[in-house]
Amino acid sequence: MSEQLNQLIRQTTELPSMPEVAFEVMRVADMADSSAITVAATLSRDPSLSVRILRLANSAFYGMTREVTSISDAVVVLGMRTVKSLSLVAASFPWLHKALDGKGISPVLLWNHSLTTAYLVRAMATRKRMPDAELPFCIGLLHDIGTVVFAVWKENAFESLVRRAEAEERPLDEIERAVYGFDHAEVGAELCDVWNLPKVYGSAIRYHHQPNLPETSDPIADLIHVADFMVRERGINEGAFGQIYQLDQEAFERVGLTMDELNEMLDTAINQGTDLQTTERKAA
Repeated sequence: MSEQLNQLIRQTTELPSMPEVAFEVMRVADMADSSAITVAATLSRDPSLSVRILRLANSAFYGMTREVTSISDAVVVLGMRTVKSLSLVAASFPWLHKALDGKGISPVLLWNHSLTTAYLVRAMATRKRMPDAELPFCIGLLHDIGTVVFAVWKENAFESLVRRAEAEERPLDEIERAVYGFDHAEVGAELCDVWNLPKVYGSAIRYHHQPNLPETSDPIADLIHVADFMVRERGINEGAFGQIYQLDQEAFERVGLTMDELNEMLDTAINQGTDLQTTERKAA
């Protein structure tokens, strides 16, 4: 890690705190010996987060035929993996808005892009019959988390990067590497380490813009790379610069899905993202 990147990561203490319970749920839910009782007990340590999860679980989005009245009930009805995703969504929405307040980047646009990408990644993972589609969903939701760090790092730093990317018609991550020697994907990966998330998070986030960089390809990084491209092609991005994105053909071939399949899944992902954001605003 370069000294400048190390300095940047040290300054993440300036970020608002993400609820630790949300991360703990993500870790506990993936343990082989975990149970609904364990996950519910973990969530009970954060009453406000639990309330948000219950509101989401009872929304029309999940189509429950009966009211979910407790966190343990939600875990049983929806499953531990779904509750893991719900806890991250419930924690990220208010955190993102607080972190980016007055920082020159729209939290609404970034959240919409992240959420739509996550839903598309989950659909792709399901179509490919990956064993746990909720894991790619969670990583997809956090794939641009490094952008938040850039935005709060130095005054106007992110805006200046965006202006240069637009002027030179180059991808933002390429400009970041030219200016600082690292990009928001690498920053996001390091932040995952700070948050003590499983290594798979940092690996997929680190390489989602350069999926051929590691010696062995990362299947989740491939999914996020392709999903990120598809979502941006529809104009769902953090700003005007978002349209400049180069699709890696080798990663696309490894994913093994056609453009028709991806566009069909993206239509659904956009609707899912819109529905959940409506629910989130009501739950805020």
